[in-house]
Amino acid sequence: MRQRFVLATAFAFAVSAALVLPGCGKFKKTKECNAFIDKVNTAIKEIEQHSGSKGSDDAQVIASMKKLGELYDQLAKDVTALEVTTPELKAHAANYKEMCTKAASTARQVATAIETKNPEQAETAQKEFDKIVKQEDDLVNQINTFCQAP
Repeated sequence: MRQRFVLATAFAFAVSAALVLPGCGKFKKTKECNAFIDKVNTAIKEIEQHSGSKGSDDAQVIASMKKLGELYDQLAKDVTALEVTTPELKAHAANYKEMCTKAASTARQVATAIETKNPEQAETAQKEFDKIVKQEDDLVNQINTFCQAP
């Protein structure tokens, strides 16, 4: 199961940090973290809907994997479009975008392998997709840790 960004806790912490800690560097970090977290959480809700909709019907799996490819591509674009200037968050965002791009490509590979009746390739691509998506947990933890730090 994918981890969610700790939005409520991060937001409450970020707001209190912005009020208590002087300097616009902290406010900028808080603002950028909140924008990033909001964008990803919104996208992940839809991604999770399509991740759980795998059926036994090849047509359903193909449609789900193609949709996941589209959703991960869009999330990569959305993360890129965010105005992130805090160096460490910028690095985390780049890593997250890279994970999304790989997930999108691999999801499409799964769909294509199923469409072309290549079960070995489909299984290999599915394992790779699962491996890539598992990286998301580590990235989320790193971003949460950074965003919650004073």
